[in-house]
Amino acid sequence: MTPADDSTWRLPPIAVLLAAVLLVACAEIGGASMARFKLELARWARGAMLARPAVHGLVGVRDVDEPILDEALVKFDAGLRLFHMHAEGMGAVIVTTTLVATTLVRGAGARRLIVALITVGGAGYPLGYLLWSALIPRLGVESAKNTAEWLVWAPFGGAALVGLWMLTGAVAMRLVRR
Repeated sequence: MTPADDSTWRLPPIAVLLAAVLLVACAEIGGASMARFKLELARWARGAMLARPAVHGLVGVRDVDEPILDEALVKFDAGLRLFHMHAEGMGAVIVTTTLVATTLVRGAGARRLIVALITVGGAGYPLGYLLWSALIPRLGVESAKNTAEWLVWAPFGGAALVGLWMLTGAVAMRLVRR
């Protein structure tokens, strides 16, 4: 069987499948932990925010501070939930798209590049939500978001998108050649 044989699907490398399965496992552990330790996580985040009043714009007046803290805690929780959802989804995306790439992309170099970009980008991207949540209590919502965006979302998400567009182009070229 050669990569040009469309009648048989080829499995991606075992390391790719392992990365996808580990990502989904982390998503499930994260989701379960988020549910089990919701109160403890909220207390920790609130305490860390109260320890940095200037970062969060707290003024020491309960009527002013509580809405600010509530919004930051909602974003903190949202980041954890988004990690859970994106890690589950990207695990499935990694498996399906690398399966297509391994089967349909003829050039070995292009195939390896596409699989690597999708795997590394797809596995790294959801971690940005964990980073965002972890940094919110220390840096504030917007600074934490900017940090996660530049350190994780842009490079890893960009890698995954480039890999997906390359795969799209390779599949389109096969269709045109037929």
